[in-house]
Amino acid sequence: MQLCKPRVIPAQKRVAHELIFPDYPSNARSFIALDGKLLPYWHLLFDLCPSLLKLDPPEGLNLFRRFMVWAYRHQPAQDWTFHISVCRWLLLSDFAPRVSAEQVESLLSAAAARWVNCDHSSAQGILLACREKPMTWVDWKHRNVGQSEAVEVPPPARFDFAWSPLRGTGIAGFSRWLRIAH
Repeated sequence: MQLCKPRVIPAQKRVAHELIFPDYPSNARSFIALDGKLLPYWHLLFDLCPSLLKLDPPEGLNLFRRFMVWAYRHQPAQDWTFHISVCRWLLLSDFAPRVSAEQVESLLSAAAARWVNCDHSSAQGILLACREKPMTWVDWKHRNVGQSEAVEVPPPARFDFAWSPLRGTGIAGFSRWLRIAH
């Protein structure tokens, strides 16, 4: 048996109509065992947010399959908002009654970490909020910014998920909530 090296196609070389998520019917044998094309998404979910496995022990296969079916239909952005899309889906899925603050916090944390690593703006931090499970999450590009401050920001009134870029002045740099698009 010969092993194949996975082929990665940069976004700019991908055919315009080609979907990011592979198309698998829910009863396909190749969908039952994780296809190599799906492994990056598996790791993106469960490596960054291992608490998601508590919703569907031991491997999270049902959760992963249902999410991938939803993701194929909705094509969530592959940027820092990806984990916010996962959280939105979870809070509307059959898993919603079992979703705790721990899972929401891990998804907000993953989204914030991706923002910190990818953002090139002058903002020094990000403030994320979830209305459904009221909580906020703050992350900074540099360790010494705003860490000594207590964060007491009310959850957004109009948006299910919102964010605010923060200036170098710490949490005092909060200006307004911005909606995180679906």
